[in-house]
Amino acid sequence: MQLDIMLFFERIRTPFTDAISEILTIFGEIAIPMVVIMTMTWCVSRKKAFALSFSLLSALMVTQTLKAIFRMPRPFQTHPELIAGRRLHTATGYSFPSGHSTISGSFYSSLIVIIWKKWAAVLLALPIILVPISRMMLGVHWPQDVLAGTIIGLSGGFILTPLMLRLYEKRRAFLITSFFTGLAAAAAAAVIAMLLAAGKLDRTAFNDLMINAAIAGGLLLGFYLERRTVGSAPESGSFGLKAVRFLLGLISSAVLALLVAIIPAPEDFTSFTIFFALGIWCSYLYPLIAVRTHLMETE
Repeated sequence: MQLDIMLFFERIRTPFTDAISEILTIFGEIAIPMVVIMTMTWCVSRKKAFALSFSLLSALMVTQTLKAIFRMPRPFQTHPELIAGRRLHTATGYSFPSGHSTISGSFYSSLIVIIWKKWAAVLLALPIILVPISRMMLGVHWPQDVLAGTIIGLSGGFILTPLMLRLYEKRRAFLITSFFTGLAAAAAAAVIAMLLAAGKLDRTAFNDLMINAAIAGGLLLGFYLERRTVGSAPESGSFGLKAVRFLLGLISSAVLALLVAIIPAPEDFTSFTIFFALGIWCSYLYPLIAVRTHLMETE
């Protein structure tokens, strides 16, 4: 049945459908959510940024853990004579569940919860449906992969997001949750990085999990430190000031990643350090600097 569905998509392939699928699948890649999380953290609402990032990264780590457990090959790997894989640089791990479907399910459903408008629900439902289809059209995921990924993502978006929005209002509970979950994610990422560097783990199975856990650890520990010591108000300032704040944050994040990348270290330690550093820079260090330089006010 699954192969029949994949062969159907293969039969209707044209250069046009390939191009559309290539565009649609971008909406399920991590770059768009990370830019939105940065925008919310620096210019909109830390509460919404925390809820969005917590639900998204939790769903992603569930998916990456299942990938490491099941280690199922992708359609173009199982049937290379029948199915041609496209956009293979985005197919970095195993097949089940689909990471792109998890991201689109979690990220866009979280935005539906946060915005809570009918027009937003209709508009944001489109990538939740179309990204999984694009992954099958590109030959990189089975139907069961995208179904499981979408379910995991929607669970994160519709269940965790409202819970985290309420948690943020309870300062002590928020501090405890963000500290211990951030510490656990960072520790898990560091251990995985060490085992990868020692050749003890399957890189295909665990590299993406390490990266996601490193980002989660940095972001959550940063949210904890910021709430406890800074208390920035990203909604403060004019539109122009917010635009400057965002651009400086984006540029400084890129510079930070480049500086960390040139430090001599094993590749896995470098990856861990870059993503952990970006997380804590986004949620704590940059807001701290913005407050000290009067680019942002405090609550």
